[in-house]
Amino acid sequence: MRQISLISLAFFLLAWTLPAAAEDTQGAVAVVQQLTNSVLKVLRSNDGKPITPAVKKEVADIVLPHMDFTTMSQYVMARYWRQMDPAQQQEFVVLFKDLLVRTYSNSLNHYHGQTVKITGSQQISQNPPVAQVNMVIRQNGSGPDVPVIYALLYINNSWRIYNTYIDGVSMVLNYRQSFGQIVASRGIPALLQDMKAKDGMGKAPGKTAAAA
Repeated sequence: MRQISLISLAFFLLAWTLPAAAEDTQGAVAVVQQLTNSVLKVLRSNDGKPITPAVKKEVADIVLPHMDFTTMSQYVMARYWRQMDPAQQQEFVVLFKDLLVRTYSNSLNHYHGQTVKITGSQQISQNPPVAQVNMVIRQNGSGPDVPVIYALLYINNSWRIYNTYIDGVSMVLNYRQSFGQIVASRGIPALLQDMKAKDGMGKAPGKTAAAA
């Protein structure tokens, strides 16, 4: 529960982005810094008040356009992605995005004045351009600092997030293990059906739901 909540909170400490040079990791750092400041501004303006659907929508509208859900979906499904036909792939991307929206929206309730600090960055690859940005979430006395790593892919002239690591735990790997168990035992159609059945219920299928 703690890992998924922190992963969700980390994603919601993000917001709008600016074009950045693919060859420069400082471009990715600038994006994450700008994203963080923008979302923190929204959360702080609402501090102490109930998180309303309007606040959730405001943050989602800021963040979601700058997440690469297709790349996330491909990594989450791993070898099973190639076993899906185009219609199944498209359906999975939509359902996975809806799952993350629900999870991340619920995570806003975990914001209680945390602050963040970027601690470094590095180029992971040049073709395709991938950057890593390191950050810590400071709990301000309510717990130890939490290390966060963002993995960003430069695509369509902007940096987009496709994975996050919290305390060394990969969001992509977490969902891959959960969904992989379902596909291995019941098949791809069953996974899609489970995701559709639970759409709007605020939880993911399999172990991911338990962890959330």
